[in-house]
Order: sequence, then C-alpha cells, then structure tokens
Amino acid sequence: MLLGAGCKKLPEAPQTLDELCGYMFEHADDDPSTGALEAATINLDAWLDTNIDQTTTTGYAVNTLSDDAVNALNDGTRSLDGVRGAAVGFTSTVAINDLMVANVATNPMDIQPTTYVTSTRTFNGDEQCFIDGDCLSLEAETFSTINLALGVTADVNSMVQWRWVDTSDFGRVAIERTWMRVPATLNVTYLTVDQQYYTWMFIPNNDAGGSRSIQATWMVATLGSAAPPENVVLGIVVNSMTNGAQALDDFVLAE
Repeated sequence: MLLGAGCKKLPEAPQTLDELCGYMFEHADDDPSTGALEAATINLDAWLDTNIDQTTTTGYAVNTLSDDAVNALNDGTRSLDGVRGAAVGFTSTVAINDLMVANVATNPMDIQPTTYVTSTRTFNGDEQCFIDGDCLSLEAETFSTINLALGVTADVNSMVQWRWVDTSDFGRVAIERTWMRVPATLNVTYLTVDQQYYTWMFIPNNDAGGSRSIQATWMVATLGSAAPPENVVLGIVVNSMTNGAQALDDFVLAE
C-alpha cells in the first residue's frame, strides 16, 4: 500500500482515517516530487474500499492535526488546544474534472444559494489555466457570509487552495484545502469559532465510474451554556459537508 506502481517509491502515509486526514491537510501544497499526496491517495482509496457504505455518511471523529501543519500557513502562530473535527465520505457519479472545475469556476452562492448569503473570491494565479488542467495549483482569498444552522450566521475570511495531483495508480486526482485566516464573526454570543481548517480529496472511482471523496473539517471553538451539545455541533458540521458535496453534484448534473 505504501509503494506506487512501477519502481517509484513513495513516502509512508498514515492508514487510519484520523491521521490520514491530517496528513492530507499538512501535505496539500507539497511539491509533487515528494509523492506525499500520491501516498495519501493510495491509502485513502484502500480505506474507502473497506469503509465506504451508508454509515460513512454519518461521519467520523477526526482530531489529529499538527501544530506544524497550521503554523506553516503563514497566518501567525496558532494553538490547536481543544481542536475537534469530523470527516465524511461521499460517492458521486460525476467525474473529478467536472466536479473540480465547477468548484473553482462557480461562485458558491450559485451552488448553495441557501447556505451562502454573500461570497467573493480574489484569485492568486491563473484561474483558466487551472481549469484547463495546464496549471496544477491555484489559490484564492474568500470573504463570505454563511448560514450555518439554527439561525446562526458567520462572516468568514478564508484562504482556499486547489491542486491537481498526477498519480501512477489513479491518474489525476484533486485536493482542496481551506483555512480561516481570522476568527469568524457570528451573530450569536454563545458560540465562537476561532479557527477552522478543511480538506477535500477526490479520487476516481475506477470500479464504478465517477468519483469518491473524503472531506474533513477541524475547529477550535467555544460553546457557551446556551449552545447545543458538542455532538450536535459536530453533527451539523457533518451535514454541512454532505450537503455541500451533494449540492456540487446536483449543480454539475443540472448543467
């Protein structure tokens, strides 16, 4: 599982979902020559082979995210004390290229109009070159107002990065990485979200066509006495990721 096709030797990547999600986030912008994302893809595909079923959509707790990973983001030193996270799997009949292109080229408000109140992006790089597949990476700074759940809205300033990754076993795969640059501004006082990190990896579903993916979100948040219990909040996060994947799927299929 740790060796790619042919004679190319890849670095060792974790095999448990908890550690694997953190590894994907940490290595999302590695130079392709390191092989880190290819190794992650192999292990993620093996995990999905065993675990992708109806229960996967209910989500998994993931709490492994390293200080080195977040402090390498160049937005200041951060402490991950109290970090909590969740991951969820999704299977799509849509090819990775179509999903990724729509994800990059379309304003999130058009994909999830009930979730995004406002959303603007400033790209750093050649958007069309990435969409055409000729450039392997692209990033953007985003400013959004988002409906979370239970009447809570958040103003969020984030960085988002997209990558194409060429692999020996699967062809081209894709990964997105996002992090909040500053604490979110919420319309309630019983909840604060000081940090949020997110990754989404897409792999071709070679057996059935289409694609499979894993999303993971980590947060450093404070829940006041009036807030829902932590398990309810994590359930909302899982539902948000599942709904986002389904909305992107539906958007592409409707085009």
